[in-house]
Amino acid sequence: MEKRVTILLPNGRRQNVSVTANMTLLEILETVCSKHGYDSEEHCLKFHNKDVSLTQQFRFSGLPNNCVLEMEPTEKRRTVSNVVVCIQLSDGSREQGEFAPNDTVWQVVQKLCGSQVKTFDSPIIIYMRSEVIGQKNMEQTTLKSLGILEGRAMMRLVDKKPEELKTQANVYKPPEVQPKPKDDDAQPSTSRSTTSGTGGGGFALTSNMIKSLKRTAPEGNSDAQNDEEMPPEKDEQPEAPKYDWGSGSGYSLNNAEAKPMQMENDADDSPGRAPPVVNVIGPRQAVLFSLDATHKQTDELPDSFFDLTVNDLKMVLRDLKRTSAGDDDAPLLTAKLRELERQKAMLAKLNQYKDCVLRIQFPDRFVLQGIFKPHETMAKVEDFVREFLVNPSEKFNIFTIPPKKVLPSSETLLELNCVPNAVVHFGFLKDSLNSENNRFVLEKFVDQLTSEEGAHYAVQKYRCTRATVSASS
Repeated sequence: MEKRVTILLPNGRRQNVSVTANMTLLEILETVCSKHGYDSEEHCLKFHNKDVSLTQQFRFSGLPNNCVLEMEPTEKRRTVSNVVVCIQLSDGSREQGEFAPNDTVWQVVQKLCGSQVKTFDSPIIIYMRSEVIGQKNMEQTTLKSLGILEGRAMMRLVDKKPEELKTQANVYKPPEVQPKPKDDDAQPSTSRSTTSGTGGGGFALTSNMIKSLKRTAPEGNSDAQNDEEMPPEKDEQPEAPKYDWGSGSGYSLNNAEAKPMQMENDADDSPGRAPPVVNVIGPRQAVLFSLDATHKQTDELPDSFFDLTVNDLKMVLRDLKRTSAGDDDAPLLTAKLRELERQKAMLAKLNQYKDCVLRIQFPDRFVLQGIFKPHETMAKVEDFVREFLVNPSEKFNIFTIPPKKVLPSSETLLELNCVPNAVVHFGFLKDSLNSENNRFVLEKFVDQLTSEEGAHYAVQKYRCTRATVSASS
């Protein structure tokens, strides 16, 4: 397809110019100026009232085919300055020198690589996508015609036949398309399902996949495995752990919103086992335990634990459907509406949780646990901690990590996202006092340590008692 541009001259006339991909915009300007008697050094080209670089080739200029360029006079005449040209040889060595834009490519090659070019049968200069083949073409091509008017330029000098330049290295060959199997159930499919029965999306189930899952499923779930389709109205929730302190400033305890009867059942799930010992050392059901003294058992899970069952796949499909729905269609909210939503969330928490469990971790890995009201400020927490310190007169901060954020004393626990429970850290303002070898809690309280399991049990027992009292009243 023939490419051309239209030049709008200062006198109002139009001139069509046929261009090639490697043609520079300076050549286009010189062609028009030679036909109408203008000086190319005193004019420039503009596209949509913006100057275009005359050194660019048409393929790299970003100009569309059949575009209209305006030719306008410049404020001052363009000056010609020397350019630095570097030639890279086949062995990787480079030679550079300073030349005028009107010098030919052959003059550049003779000056920089005169001894090497004598041994070449077919010398070729490659600059960007332009190829100057042979001595005759090099003598007719100037640096200015290649768009080299200022700055620096990099060229490559190779000895190849013109036919070899058409051979491209590292050509990607697309893989052959394999014919689809006639039986759709021959292998499981993981493509997204777009049928109306699935709603949002997920994985397409095949009969072979269901059969393989049935073999690995436990015998107790045989009734549930007989149904190959997931009922859309029932969401099966995985069993939540008894204690889970999560991560972040407002660590969530999954059983915080459990019903009283469920909490009682959890407390009595092992009737033959005695409850852990809880040593309350102060107000607010304060207990102290050490993370170093905690021995967590790591049971080895059998290989059958990792086998995928039908119920597991149902939960995966449920999560994918929820994710596919997402919040893409949610409306944009203003700052006032976002603040209103935040206030609503805080009121919902305040209505749901009547107390807040706070754990303060010291640098020596001792943890102090206390129970507060959501509307109490952080200043109440600081007063509570100060009662157990060896140096209560020293100033300290309570902060969350990561990243480190010092909790202000004037804000409430609800505003700081510490409801229903949170883990915070303790640190003196003087860094010299925060060494792990220092003692932060009084020795009399250290002698009354409670295990981490006992601290969990104390929270569970307190909440169960509060829920029972609230229900009876």
